Amino acid sequence: MKGYGIVLSPTGRVTAPQAGSSLDAFVQLARETEDAGFAGVFVPEAMNDALMCCFAAANATRRISIATWIVNIYLRDPMLCALSAAMVQEAADGRFILGLGVSHRPALEARGIEMGNARERLRHVTGIARRAFRGELEAFGMRVPAPGHPIPIYFAALALETSRLAGELADGLMLYMCTPERMRKSIDAAIRVARDHGRAPDSLTMTCGVPVFMHDDLDTAYEAARRGLAFYGALPFYNRILTNIGFAQPAARIMEAAIRRDPKAMASAITNELADAVALVGPPSRCIERLKSYREHGAEVLILAPNPVSEDYPTCVRRVLKAFGGLN
Repeated sequence: MKGYGIVLSPTGRVTAPQAGSSLDAFVQLARETEDAGFAGVFVPEAMNDALMCCFAAANATRRISIATWIVNIYLRDPMLCALSAAMVQEAADGRFILGLGVSHRPALEARGIEMGNARERLRHVTGIARRAFRGELEAFGMRVPAPGHPIPIYFAALALETSRLAGELADGLMLYMCTPERMRKSIDAAIRVARDHGRAPDSLTMTCGVPVFMHDDLDTAYEAARRGLAFYGALPFYNRILTNIGFAQPAARIMEAAIRRDPKAMASAITNELADAVALVGPPSRCIERLKSYREHGAEVLILAPNPVSEDYPTCVRRVLKAFGGLN
């Protein structure tokens, strides 16, 4: 899969998940994404089950790739995750990608889950999934059959250490909300480890997701971006990334405001420069121009994450489909 993918959130939003989009509406948007010529649909997991949503999208489409973006490895038994992925792949007839990730410590702690060593957990889950996909696992005295099509495993990799683990174990990277330069560092880290393990660099597919806040009025788009991106700045992983890419002061202000539970202050800490560094903001032509740098820095699949500016979520997705569909 090359080209452009799009994030479809069954909950109706990507950056600040909320209820309001039905499964039927999600499936319809998946069909429209395929009709618009996009390469893939990527399904996040918040107030939904990403594997179940991928199963529905796979049954409703014929050409487009379907991927979890990502499934939280702490919320599922590894074997159950592998068995579910095999069922989705059967429905997708080989078009499914299993994206795995470790979520965020605050989100897990809110559920009473201790994260522990996240990368060791990711290694463990991946190992079980690989064995299941090769037909090497047994359950209740019965061998688990291998799926009829290979199931690629991609890693969500916010930290460079996770990119390196992907170079050892995964079939692709799922990067998000980083500058083209930071994306390139992650790609290079994965490639170096892949070579060390005797793997060809092109055995990994490099994907990068970019939030989209598209509106003809730039100031209006920036306001929406501030509200949407502040959510990420309050998460420790993303806050560290913002610090590492040169936005230490805004990152600190966001975290301080988050501790005070002050969403307005969190949003006001997002500068225009920060928004432009990690997102596509403004009129369609400006957003499209910004994408070129990601391609130049090595992204094979660019994943657009539409965010409503002054419309509902389905309308927002359709505007992005129309603006970017001709690029595939």
